[in-house]
Amino acid sequence: MDPAARREAILAKKEKLAELKRTRALRQQELQNSRQASGEHADLIQPTPNRAARQRDIDDILTSVLGESRSSSVGPRETASPRGGSRSRPGSVVSSRPFSDDRLVSTPRLSSGSDEPQSQAGASVQSESTYVASGTQTLSVAPLHTVYEDPGDAAPAPEIVTYSKAVQTVDDWEPQRRHNEPDSDDEDWLGDGRSPRRRRQKDRLEQIRQELRKEIEEEVKSAVKPADEAAADAKQLERFPARTLSTDELEAVSGSRDFQDFIDQSTKVIERALDEQYDLLIDYTQGKGDLDEDDEGYGAGRVKKGRRVKEVAQYWDERWSKKRMISDLGFSPKYPELLLAAYTKNPSAPHDPSGLLQIWNAHMPSRPEYTFHASSDILTAKFSPFHPSIIVGGCYSGQVLLWDTRSKSTAPVQKTPLTGAGHTHPIYSLDIVGTQNANNIISCSTDGVVCSWSIDMLAQPQEYLELLAPSPSKTEDIAPLCIAFPQADPTYFLAGTEEGTVYACHRYERAGAKAGVDARVRYTGHAAPVMSLDFHPARGPVDLGDLVLSASMDWSVKLWRVRPPAALGTAVTGGNSVQGPVMEFPREDLVFDAKWSPVRPGVFAAVDGAGTLEVWDVNVDIEVPVASVKPSERAGGSAAWLKRSLNRCAWERNEGKKIAVGGLDGVVTVFEVGSELGGTETSKVEEWTQVKKVIGRAEAQIGARAAVNGRSGL
Repeated sequence: MDPAARREAILAKKEKLAELKRTRALRQQELQNSRQASGEHADLIQPTPNRAARQRDIDDILTSVLGESRSSSVGPRETASPRGGSRSRPGSVVSSRPFSDDRLVSTPRLSSGSDEPQSQAGASVQSESTYVASGTQTLSVAPLHTVYEDPGDAAPAPEIVTYSKAVQTVDDWEPQRRHNEPDSDDEDWLGDGRSPRRRRQKDRLEQIRQELRKEIEEEVKSAVKPADEAAADAKQLERFPARTLSTDELEAVSGSRDFQDFIDQSTKVIERALDEQYDLLIDYTQGKGDLDEDDEGYGAGRVKKGRRVKEVAQYWDERWSKKRMISDLGFSPKYPELLLAAYTKNPSAPHDPSGLLQIWNAHMPSRPEYTFHASSDILTAKFSPFHPSIIVGGCYSGQVLLWDTRSKSTAPVQKTPLTGAGHTHPIYSLDIVGTQNANNIISCSTDGVVCSWSIDMLAQPQEYLELLAPSPSKTEDIAPLCIAFPQADPTYFLAGTEEGTVYACHRYERAGAKAGVDARVRYTGHAAPVMSLDFHPARGPVDLGDLVLSASMDWSVKLWRVRPPAALGTAVTGGNSVQGPVMEFPREDLVFDAKWSPVRPGVFAAVDGAGTLEVWDVNVDIEVPVASVKPSERAGGSAAWLKRSLNRCAWERNEGKKIAVGGLDGVVTVFEVGSELGGTETSKVEEWTQVKKVIGRAEAQIGARAAVNGRSGL
């Protein structure tokens, strides 16, 4: 067909399409006029044309208009490409599915991306796909959007590691369920709170809380506004009447965290007020409030006034303390009324947490002030002297844990990982040394490793020190059970071991000694494991900071004169210097702990396997203790508990008038000592000089015996 004839055919088809459009417009106008005439409900009764009839009309029109080119096309779903030979894109396909309305659809033309002239067949298809009847659906190419991107093609995002001092674990401990034990909620029998029913219930309660909170806020705002008229009060009552909360509102209020915290704190305040011992018949302005030591009931036997020891309180929790052993005790350095007690696991309750930490308040003996849990037995714990709300503990698993009394969770807020970077054996002792701005946690385990940790990050130790025995020793393994730091030097410490030897150790290299065990000196004298070490607090006019107490399972307490590193010198080259104790206090049972008094220079306390607390004063007697007492029978307990040993003792650090003891029965007992063994009165200078003289005489006797033995050996 020549181009002129083809052009005429196309013009004829365009005229037919224009006529079709005019006919369609007239039909729509008639329909609109009929609807307006029939009223607002005409669209409900207006019959709709049959879909099949509409489809037939559309097919007839297309056949009459596009009959010739439609029959010569490639296929109903294929069109010729402007470049020829290739199929067109899906956007040029004409579908036979009708639209829901009767309007004409105009589709954009598809460009091949080049300036080549289109073929005649392509022009036919172009005109065919440009103007389509109203009953057809036309696919077109929409703007491109990225629906999914393969992660392998994209560049990996850099890992950002952040750290926050805030609470890192917020999940409270819950008792474990047995396997296949169903919950009351069938959709969430695991109790994780993630089921749709739990979420809906939680959202509903939260919505009720928000509504009640808004209502209370409006009532408070209205009550604060001044009343202009006398009837304002009546209107106020009408607007906010006193009403009883519904069951859902009661559940929402009582289940909120704010309400529970309020009840917990308020009940502690009320219990403390009820437990206060206040006698209305005593005139406290006359200074008669304290118990007079001349009272016959204070102390027993022939104990001198001021040296008596009286039991003042016992702490026991029926829920958690039962069948647990006390592993450590300690008073808070800032709040003297707070007492920390660490417990091991309860063998009869495998589903309870293994480790337990309780903080008791002297003004509220009925229940602990705080309770914390751990996944492993807590073997040692201590209040931080630089952060009053921080508690640090060591576990049987080798982890160092950190609790915060400001946290709402009973779990530790930080803990060291169970990796080879830290401890792999139980931690029996730790200490916190340094200053307010630069302090570290020093922990030791029975694998001979001493680690230094930053309180801000427990992911890995800041220092890692492995203790190895010096060459004369038969073994290279050291298993420290306790460590002690002097008050003046945080880089030097003593380590008591399972074999009974006390080693001097350095955290860093110094002149004449490497980091680790100092090979120049060691302290031998115990024949059994050393259970505790304690440096003298040295708070007086005479420096007694080189005196160290050690308690051992060889039924003895020994007093050592420790030589500071500067006094050792560098002349010792072959072997090491063996130092013996200055004094020895043999006992009648295993001695588990011994602690110096924080205010009296010659006073110390010790507890043994017989369940006895002994208070010594070297200025009075070095053969027998000045006071010896056992805890009384716990109310409701068995007399067999009295035969259980005492494991730990701790002095109150500010006044030094109270001693806390605890043992296998899980009961914490607090004793109060007389004025000569503790108290706020400043100790006399004569007491300090007298202790110095006693130690000097003991050293002279040891030197004389050594000289006699040396001459006899010759």
